[in-house]
Amino acid sequence: MPDPRALADAYGVRVEVADLGDWGAATLVAEYDPDGPVIRINERALPAGSSCIVRDALDRAIAHELYHHREAIGEVLRIANRTAREAAADAFAESLAP
Repeated sequence: MPDPRALADAYGVRVEVADLGDWGAATLVAEYDPDGPVIRINERALPAGSSCIVRDALDRAIAHELYHHREAIGEVLRIANRTAREAAADAFAESLAP
């Protein structure tokens, strides 16, 4: 299985951990910014626990946002429906999970 961090590097996508603020009842795990391109992972959304748990959460977030990068560069077609698009990003992340 490809390593999400290595894939991000191969695509030239920078990965940062940052405080992305309070989203109320919702939790913003990560965001993709095509103007970097950069993936920002919300430090507030990282789980407490062992380094393995944190690493897995980081990798899943990176993989999910890499799907959106692939949309941005035309590697995959952008799905018009947001719910379906997010489900596709989740499925891509799952496909990279060990």
